[in-house]
Amino acid sequence: MKYIVKAVNGKMNELVERFELAFNQIHQHLKELNNYPKNDNFVELLNRSQDHSVIKEHIDRLKQYAKLRNAIIHEKVREDFYIAYPHEEVVEEIERIKQTFDQPPLALDIATTPVMFFYYDSGLLEVMAEFRERGVSQFPIYDRTNGKFLGLLTDTGIVRYISCRLDNAGQVSVEGVTVGDVLEGEDVYEIKFLPETATVFDVENLFERSHQEGRKLKSIVVNEDGRPQSPPIGIVTAWDLIKGNEQAALGNEG
Repeated sequence: MKYIVKAVNGKMNELVERFELAFNQIHQHLKELNNYPKNDNFVELLNRSQDHSVIKEHIDRLKQYAKLRNAIIHEKVREDFYIAYPHEEVVEEIERIKQTFDQPPLALDIATTPVMFFYYDSGLLEVMAEFRERGVSQFPIYDRTNGKFLGLLTDTGIVRYISCRLDNAGQVSVEGVTVGDVLEGEDVYEIKFLPETATVFDVENLFERSHQEGRKLKSIVVNEDGRPQSPPIGIVTAWDLIKGNEQAALGNEG
């Protein structure tokens, strides 16, 4: 009987150790996400970070796990004897959540791919055909000579350009008009760039920072190295982020 008790205690203590390890690693991720604030209380960090999709999805469970962790750590009866023990299912769940923090979804997972882009000297007729074909609202524009990103050409910008040039008969010719002609009258949108290794956390951070500073981030262009002169691999809008979060939530419900 003594050996059975020791084996049971050993199993329970192993569960506590696994739970604590996963909890502490999640706590470290939360500190990093919040740039190591002075108040690094676990629940406070959760509340600060709930705009992040991964945290929003698990916040209620993590708050419950914080209570369990406090009971384990602060209400220990004696060494290796705890007043509370986590169920194996709880340990496995917090380890799964920790794994999600370790390897969050990539920005490319929610980005629109592949990205169609044009050059400053591309013909407007060609671009308009692609707008109609693809049903998108914007295209990145680059300099053909040095590959530098020049801005976004939007369907709104094209409509504005055409409407300002209608003749008395309500007609306009775009023959010979280039992307550059239209881009000169485009609104200046805030665009950010991220490398293909960037995560959804990086995307959310950029949108959140832009919002806090009173700016409106139009899009995030994802490319190989995050430099403006590199060809785009994917493009992320705020709507892509919302859709990605909704799909992740539905997937977890299933």
